[in-house]
Parts: sequence; structure tokens; C-alpha cells
Amino acid sequence: MTAAEQSESIAYLRERGVEVDLPEERAAGKRPQATIPGAPPFSFVHIPADSNTPVVSLETVPAEGDVLKSLLAPCFASNEVLDPEVVMRETSARVKNMVMSGGLGDIRAPSASSIAKEAEGGACEAYQLAPASESNGWRAVRLYIDEVGALRSRPRNRRAEDLAAASGLAGLSIHGDAYVGRCERAAEGGERNASFKVEELAHSSEWVLDALKAHQRQACGTLGCWLPTIRLRAWPPPEPSPCS
Repeated sequence: MTAAEQSESIAYLRERGVEVDLPEERAAGKRPQATIPGAPPFSFVHIPADSNTPVVSLETVPAEGDVLKSLLAPCFASNEVLDPEVVMRETSARVKNMVMSGGLGDIRAPSASSIAKEAEGGACEAYQLAPASESNGWRAVRLYIDEVGALRSRPRNRRAEDLAAASGLAGLSIHGDAYVGRCERAAEGGERNASFKVEELAHSSEWVLDALKAHQRQACGTLGCWLPTIRLRAWPPPEPSPCS
């Protein structure tokens, strides 16, 4: 594929709301996105890793697609040198799991220098806390975190981890500050950001309960629902009846 053909393909995907993350744009700090004239600003939430620092609401203007991933990437930028030992420890297990589960062949964990180069200008990763679906009006809630926070030995973010667990994503280790935002289906196609408020961080919020059910249904489909079956069995088993 030529450079011109590649540019046309990327433009085609972005026009339809597909997230395309290019290293050169990430290094520049922001992916170009067309703003929406007259559109009101939307709010999103910042959850600091330090639990003594209050959660705050932030605002920005929407554009085509999800602007938060590229907007927040510079917030995670750092000139710190990655510790090769930490990088090896954190990435080796992931690479091993990928090879065992996906049959990817002989691949190696990336070096500290290669990861640092990729993360120039900041690297933001988005987790789907609540996937968009017909039942929730095609509105997704996402958690935006430092993609290399663990490699930089950032402190664990307990509040973000508790929110993820409440929405059905237990076991996530989130290092560093986190942000929570919402996206919804745009009338013209694709998606755009919508407001998410601080009070919606409550684990009793409707979107959290709906997300928990959605993740449980997904897990049930993957595991064949054997877990509920095990829980329903009496233990220890009853003694056999002498009349049987």
C-alpha cells in the first residue's frame, strides 16, 4: 500500500468513528480532529491516584470521534527513563500469555528504549467500563489511563480499580491518574463525547449496574455458565438416606 492509499484508508476509517492511533501523531501530542461548530462542551472526571486528592470535573469541546484519548495523552507524558528490570518484569508475563493463548509464535518482550520511544508525548489507553449497546442507547463509559503507568512504577489508583470492579472488570491494576468519560452514537454516524458527572462515579449508578450485568452475561457466554451451577450445589453433599 502506498503512502497516499494509506492516508485515504485512515481518513475513511476516522470519518466513520474508528479509532486510529498513529505513533507520529501521538508523539506530536494530539491527533487532528475536526471540531463541531456550535456544540456545547462536555464534562469528564479526573480520578487522581492519590486518594487524598479530590476527584474533579473537567470540560472540553467535542469533535468527531472520541477526543479524550488524544487529548489526555500529554497528561501522561514523562521524561523519566524506564527501568529495564521493571519493563522486563511487567511485559514478559503478558507476552507469554499472548503466545500461549493466541499461538503468536516466537515473539519477544519489547525493550525499555523501544517502549519509551513509543510513549513519547504520552500514551493513553481506554478501557471499556460500560460497552455501548442498544439497551443503554449506544452510550459507552470509558476509563482513560496511562498506558505505561505500571512500567513507570506509578502508584496504584484504588478508586479507579474499585470503579472498574463494580462495573464488572475485577482484577485490573491501574497505575497513576485516571479519567472517566462517556461516548454516544452520533446522529451522523460514528461517535462523539457526552458529559459524565462526578456523582455518576457512585457504584449504585444505573450505568454501573447495567455494565456489571453486561460483563456478567459476556462471561457467562464465555464460560458456559458453569460457575452459577457450582454455587447452587450443596456442600458438603447430604448423607444418603437409609431408605434409598
